[in-house]
Amino acid sequence: MNKTTQTVNPETEGDLVLREVWRAKDALSAARGHSIDKLFASLRKREKKSGHPLANLQVKPRKA
Repeated sequence: MNKTTQTVNPETEGDLVLREVWRAKDALSAARGHSIDKLFASLRKREKKSGHPLANLQVKPRKA
């Protein structure tokens, strides 16, 4: 039994939404020289400018 492998081309196959997320991620990364430190610095700057927290990862106390 012969099995042929088929390569999936991400430009023509797969989930359109997922491809768009990857495209946006790649663009954001490239615009900041692929530096995670620069990415987070720009996000903190946008958060401060907006006046609204973009994420709150603090654990809320449980109510008894």
